[in-house]
Amino acid sequence: MRWVKTLKIGLFLAATGFASPALAEDGVVQATLPNGLRVVIVRDALAPMVATRLVYLAGSTAASADFPGTAHALEHMMFRGTSTLNNDQLSRIFQATGSRANAFTAYEQTQYVFDIAPVDLGVMLHIEADRMQNLSLDPAQWARERGAIEQEVSRDRSSSVMRAREQFDEALFKGTPFAWSALGTRQSFDATTPERLRQFYQAWYAPNNAILFVVGDVQPKVTLKLVQQAFGTIPSRPLPARPTVPLTQPTARTLTAPTDAAVGRITIGWRVPGLHQSDAPALAILADAISNSRSKLGVLGLDGKSLGTSFFYAGTANNAALTASISFPRGQDPASYQANLNAVLAEYRAHGIPADLVEAAKRARLKGAEFERNSIAGLTHAWTMAVAEWGVSSPDALTKAYASVTPEQVNALAARYLDPDHAITQISLPQGNIPPTQDKGFGGAESFGDKPVGAVPLPDWAQSVLTMPPAPQWPLPRSVSTLPNGLRLIVRPYHASHTIQVFGMVRINPALEEPAGKDGVASLTSQLLLYGTPEHDRLSIVKRSDDIGSSVWIGSTFGAAAQTQDFPATLALLADTQLNPAFREAELATVREKLAVARQGLLQTPNHMFQRAALERLLPPNDPQLRQATPQTIRSVNRDDVTAFFQKAYRPDMTVIEVIGDIEPDAAKAAVMAAFGNWHASGPKPDVISPPLPDIPTVSLQMEGEGRTQDMVEFLQPVGLRLGQPDTMVFSLGNQILSLGFPSRLYQALRVKTGYVYGVRSATSVDETRGTFQVSFGADPAKVPLAETLTRSLLKDMQTTPVSTAELARVKGGYLRTQPFGTASLNSIANRDLFLISHDLPLDQPNRDISTVAAATPEQIRAVFEREVHPDALSTFIYGPKPPEPAPAIAAGQTTPLGQ
Repeated sequence: MRWVKTLKIGLFLAATGFASPALAEDGVVQATLPNGLRVVIVRDALAPMVATRLVYLAGSTAASADFPGTAHALEHMMFRGTSTLNNDQLSRIFQATGSRANAFTAYEQTQYVFDIAPVDLGVMLHIEADRMQNLSLDPAQWARERGAIEQEVSRDRSSSVMRAREQFDEALFKGTPFAWSALGTRQSFDATTPERLRQFYQAWYAPNNAILFVVGDVQPKVTLKLVQQAFGTIPSRPLPARPTVPLTQPTARTLTAPTDAAVGRITIGWRVPGLHQSDAPALAILADAISNSRSKLGVLGLDGKSLGTSFFYAGTANNAALTASISFPRGQDPASYQANLNAVLAEYRAHGIPADLVEAAKRARLKGAEFERNSIAGLTHAWTMAVAEWGVSSPDALTKAYASVTPEQVNALAARYLDPDHAITQISLPQGNIPPTQDKGFGGAESFGDKPVGAVPLPDWAQSVLTMPPAPQWPLPRSVSTLPNGLRLIVRPYHASHTIQVFGMVRINPALEEPAGKDGVASLTSQLLLYGTPEHDRLSIVKRSDDIGSSVWIGSTFGAAAQTQDFPATLALLADTQLNPAFREAELATVREKLAVARQGLLQTPNHMFQRAALERLLPPNDPQLRQATPQTIRSVNRDDVTAFFQKAYRPDMTVIEVIGDIEPDAAKAAVMAAFGNWHASGPKPDVISPPLPDIPTVSLQMEGEGRTQDMVEFLQPVGLRLGQPDTMVFSLGNQILSLGFPSRLYQALRVKTGYVYGVRSATSVDETRGTFQVSFGADPAKVPLAETLTRSLLKDMQTTPVSTAELARVKGGYLRTQPFGTASLNSIANRDLFLISHDLPLDQPNRDISTVAAATPEQIRAVFEREVHPDALSTFIYGPKPPEPAPAIAAGQTTPLGQ
């Protein structure tokens, strides 16, 4: 579960009475049930996947100042069972359907997220309807979940960025519910009872206070009937009065916040109208225009007068903010950077924003809307944003609102709201010796008293999720070819929208390719590519992209996104910029110094020092992975070094390009050949594969972090697994049993049953020659030994006891159900193809992996864990306060929850 700190979701007042649904030409049905539930169903058959989003129009602002985390706590408890479906049954269903469940709490809404196979839609609708009316709020479950949620609080209170954000919001929104964190506090959670949660639940979790979105491979009218069957009998309820927040302007003040970040940051904020107000579209365009890299603010970020700039508009229904920021080097006086930022803002307030920047912002919004059709997640986001956040009828309605914005409107808003007399300024100063913020609380259940969960029968309506699906097949591209210059080209036609996307990857390993003493030349080269060609400087290239209304990105990963009619011009711009860099001396000097001072700041941060110390303990002294750029090595790089590195590393025979979208293979190949065909390599291909590691020692490291109250813990060891090996997939399947989501063994042991942690993760990282396995979590120091003992015990269980056939069937079924989700986005399809080709793996590797998983047995999983994992020889790394010594063994009578 997540909570959202930024002001995002707005209020939508659902109409009353039943609205007869109409199926639009674009496959959309919108209806309002008699009980007030608003339903939006959108067909997108890009992949066999359905995204559901149930948005309750109540968040942290509906709570009280003394219990600010009530909405967040209730969100957590929505995963703890109902009077008809207990916690274990709910976990079993999530596991069998792929564990793609989540939720987040914001200021004025709480959203519940499922990504599921179409066959499971009825089950998920039943769960959401059940949770809307039958939540159990069991005291024992709250006692456990309170420990987990307090670990989430501890995690964020250990972050200087989050502490600074809380300080900023308290000043900007003083006297309103937006001044307190949606996360909540430990003290308030200690005092929160199930009765208080039930009061909030009964007040706000009603059908007439919710919007249900169903997007994906569905038949809209059939789906609406399923929704009516699931939710139709839930009665509506009178809703409490919503808090009203007048738009009052704060008095200007300046805050200082210590940070352990690599750079400092100055942030200036103003209160402005929210998303439901008529000025909202123009405020969004204003922010886009000011943040354009051609703007005066953008120039500060790229021409050496700062380390970066930004400008945002974000809000809820009736409350929002504009924020501007500028970053500066650690250790430097922020005064000059603040003066530069204020001067740009004053200029725009007094004289307006150039009309061409306003038009470029509008054009990007209008043309960008077409790309939302290229992924189910993107289309889901577009609809939830338009209806639930902005309070309009559809994404098209929001696009039309952007189109109607004029430069005069934008300039009037800049003159009105960018007022220094009402600005809150915060200066985040990097420094050491940041004291921890004490926020004591409950900390979780104190024993493992629960016995291992045995067989958990599911209700009849959920039995279908236990059906093993057939093994899916990853679709292969229509065209794969190698151009005469060695460039590998993949083409996948998709005609869901009138757009074409290009994704490119040059495989580079700086640790092996950078010359000795020139560490940092790879980053410097990549950034200099943004600064243009001999014929076109940076500003003119951005202007060309703005005029087309396309996106172009440059570097070792490069690409473009264009509407079909703009593809030829966009591809030409991409190739010219990627292949013909100017590497001008003046721009080299600017970027080199920016990188050097930013690197100097990074080297001084506690987190970097911790990571560096860990690597030095693990790796042999001359290992390439130990190379790191310093200010000295960066400043030693000259133009000849950059040119030589570009010629050595940026080669067509180390490059893969995929063209995906509204184009056929022959046309795509001809276009790429014309744009990239004259690119040639010289000399031998560079070696980009790291050498195998010798045996890694078992080591330990604990280091204090500035201002931290929570420990970040990682256990790590090398493994013999490699890319493309069947055993790697067998181990991956076992790892899903271990840590994939709420139903997994680590989550159940460390969070669900004990509340020791908020989240826990285990993962492998493998390539052609190296592999590691790690388990990581965050916990209060006193809980670390307990969580460590449980973790090692669970790993031993994976080695000694085969997983049950029922548990394996659920996880395997969830894996097979969700594998097609990788085709639910053109971006994810292309990125996976590029990874496979660049690592010399076959494009049907996903199908081979699926076959391996489908055939995996409990004994195979046990055997690979026995061979690869060494629970008593894990290296231990702890970033934060020193915890007590680990417990020698699980106390008598305590047990670990084995899967059934």
